[in-house]
Amino acid sequence: MLLANLTTRPPRSGTLGRSALLLAALLLQACGGGYQAPLDDQSRVLERQAPPIYSTTGPSGNTAPSPTSPARTSGTSAVAAGVRVQPAPGVSVNVANEPGAIQRSTIGRAQIGGTTSTSPSNTNPTGTNSTATSPTLSSAERVANSTSVTSATSAAQMHTVVRGDTLYSIAWRYSVDYRALALANNLAPPYTIYLNQQLNVDIGNVSTTAINNVPTIPVAPAGDPAVNIGERPTAAVANRRVGSVPTRVVDDVIWQWPIEGRVLRSFSSNATSTSKGIDIGGRRGEPVYAAADGDVVYSGRGIQGQGDLIIIRHSARYLSAYSQNTNMLVTEGARIRAGDKIAEVGTDPRGSELLHFEVRVDGKPADPSQYLPPR
Repeated sequence: MLLANLTTRPPRSGTLGRSALLLAALLLQACGGGYQAPLDDQSRVLERQAPPIYSTTGPSGNTAPSPTSPARTSGTSAVAAGVRVQPAPGVSVNVANEPGAIQRSTIGRAQIGGTTSTSPSNTNPTGTNSTATSPTLSSAERVANSTSVTSATSAAQMHTVVRGDTLYSIAWRYSVDYRALALANNLAPPYTIYLNQQLNVDIGNVSTTAINNVPTIPVAPAGDPAVNIGERPTAAVANRRVGSVPTRVVDDVIWQWPIEGRVLRSFSSNATSTSKGIDIGGRRGEPVYAAADGDVVYSGRGIQGQGDLIIIRHSARYLSAYSQNTNMLVTEGARIRAGDKIAEVGTDPRGSELLHFEVRVDGKPADPSQYLPPR
């Protein structure tokens, strides 16, 4: 009777509510910590809590170096390397460098230009090192760069002949021996050069023995009519220096001072290309005399920065040069005696009245004070 009453009596609503709550609690307990919140709930959890920090300790137990990130202000204390921190309840995060998780790669520090650089060795769980390669130049770019460098180098070793050039003036410009210049370009007697001819000024492969066997090279300015060889200019003879002057003999060449002024600037082996001699003070228009007997092998103003320039060959090895003149009285091919007037004092680019005087031995600048008589 009692059982019948229980089975036929409708259940109370309160009892059903308690039963539903009990079933929900049992279900949550069975799921345990594996419960994944919906994406929106996870986002709110991450916004409310500081992100967990994980070590980079791999299976081998060695801690791999990792870049240091900026400090976060989260209200939590710092965690030492190698210490694992439990994630916030309800959040699962993949740990870097663990099996099946995200792997870190090393960062290359190679310079730009096609080389490969590997950062200090970091060992990942698979036991292989990751190498980063910097950007490399393409084959076309490498060829272009190589060609430009080669072209610049080649251009620096070549000279294009212009009107009025002689082998002597070209050799003087580049501080090389004129005989070696002829050999380097396979020139044969009479050693004629032509307008727009390309001359190699690199004499590194020319031997001293070959240079010493070169015969006298005549003066033949490129593009100009034939010169009169061996004639003494009338103006030079008529205005030559008179009286006795000090002289000095070096290798059978008898030297004397070209003008009487004082030395304004001495010779320096480290001087620039326009100052490989001495500057001698004078007055504009004052006579400039030949420092020794010889032949004029250049007379012109074709070398930048030198003004009116005269070069005299005294022997196969010795040349002298006179620049910054205002009036030249001699031309190529003229035979000159020491003391002949060859020009007049002019001014340099700075406006100073002076004569720039040089001595070349085997094409190289030499200190004129070693050849001129002492004062």
